[in-house]
Amino acid sequence: MPDYEHEGTGCMEGEKFTLFLISPFQQFKHFGTQCFTARLVGRKNANTSLALPILAALTPDYYDIKIFDEELNPIPINAKPDIVGITTHTPSVQRAYQIAGMFRDRGAKVILGGPHVTYEPEEGLEHADSVVIGEAEELWGKCLADFEQGKIQEIYQSEQKIAFSQNVLPRWDLVDTSNVLSLSVQATRGCPYKCEFCIVSKMFGRKVRFRDIDNVVEEVAALPIRNILFVDDNLTINKKYALELVRRIKPFEITWTCQSSLDVADDEELLKEMAEAGCRFIVLGLESVNPESIKETKKFQNKAEHYLDAIRRINKAGIQVYSSFIVGFDHDTLEEFNNIYQFAIKAELVYVMISILGTHEGTDLHERMKKEGRLVQGKAKYTGGMFPVLHYMQMSQLELFDRYHETLNHLYTWESIGERAFPLFEKGYFVRTYKTDQSGFFFKFKMTLNLFGIYLFSRDKSKRKAFLKMIDLIRKDKVAIESAALFLVSMEGFRCHLRVMKKHLPEMRNEIKLQDKGAWKNQMVDQK
Repeated sequence: MPDYEHEGTGCMEGEKFTLFLISPFQQFKHFGTQCFTARLVGRKNANTSLALPILAALTPDYYDIKIFDEELNPIPINAKPDIVGITTHTPSVQRAYQIAGMFRDRGAKVILGGPHVTYEPEEGLEHADSVVIGEAEELWGKCLADFEQGKIQEIYQSEQKIAFSQNVLPRWDLVDTSNVLSLSVQATRGCPYKCEFCIVSKMFGRKVRFRDIDNVVEEVAALPIRNILFVDDNLTINKKYALELVRRIKPFEITWTCQSSLDVADDEELLKEMAEAGCRFIVLGLESVNPESIKETKKFQNKAEHYLDAIRRINKAGIQVYSSFIVGFDHDTLEEFNNIYQFAIKAELVYVMISILGTHEGTDLHERMKKEGRLVQGKAKYTGGMFPVLHYMQMSQLELFDRYHETLNHLYTWESIGERAFPLFEKGYFVRTYKTDQSGFFFKFKMTLNLFGIYLFSRDKSKRKAFLKMIDLIRKDKVAIESAALFLVSMEGFRCHLRVMKKHLPEMRNEIKLQDKGAWKNQMVDQK
């Protein structure tokens, strides 16, 4: 990454500008975000924005910078900053626009960036002074320089992708990191695959760009939290690069999660090194157990017949699989929910994330759904993956929605959790201990009491039974204490999330009834 030269001339000597960088609140979060898991251990959220601390690091030192993630800290009601930058994601975009309007009314210049306005810039300009399209690193200095000169432009867009071989160290000192479970690191950008529903290759390109490993290692060493989420779409896309990276970060004694494609299971040496370097979870986008749906979405790198073996190899290396599925493809029927459920039991998948198919502006799927008239308008706040926002080929929206939530609630009963988890834990794969826990004695003591209270004093017999089973597995050295505790807290976090969502289901069902047109195949027949 080249040096960033700030060409602004509007700053008088000794003058400071006040800059707010904001990540808006999202009302309806996916249960897989683990926000309730975070709350159970005294944190406010599982993770926080990486983009805002990077922009802060690229900002001249004569700016007084404040970062506000609304999941962690409220925006001051009466504040009057000079300039405001807001990141936009579709589920929270209406809140972003509300914040933008509030600060513009107070005289601030507002710049919007992020995935949503990258593909809806004209919409963004209805609410802001300026929109940054795509990657912001090489545009941010120009934005600020123009702001200082009173010449801020409506659109900032690079003609090409940044090199990304070097990146600045994020300003985590501006974030209350004590309120999150993990911090994000990005080692690569881009994805060579062309899954129809995915925005990554559209946003970052199909050519994968790799940061210099020294640069990544420097960032990892500087993190104030020793639990990391690698936000790369596929950290192991280049096995040689991934192997060197994990060997380099091993001495830091961190724990981490990453996303990978299925072929990571073919590299036994890489899996071994990942586990020894602190990898606890690999997120696998399995998407479907229906081969026709995989083919439909053009995820040709996935072969459903290889799933079971790949999952077992990853588990055997001491790494748990965080599996991700989607229902709503044109070849899907309601039976897909049962197929996923049965596969999860067979594969001993403990962490199972299921989403309802949606689209993102800019994806091939979005364009296809738009042409076919199958997009549902005005439902931005519901686009987090737990609500239907399309018209589906083989089922009505209400049928899909009801079966989805029935499946999740069945999947995370303690009977079902135990059927998947305990056969896996009995194998003794997760006995590794980690030296990353920075919590003091009193925090650990409090958490121990909380777990005993949540489980042993529960009226749910199956819940108490599960807790005692985990204690027995710890006693038999089949599972490490921290892995058992993480499992217990995560499962309760998922269940809490689903209980809260249940309160919103009547409201959501009423919304769906207003837009539901039944299975789209019936609409196609009627149109003929």
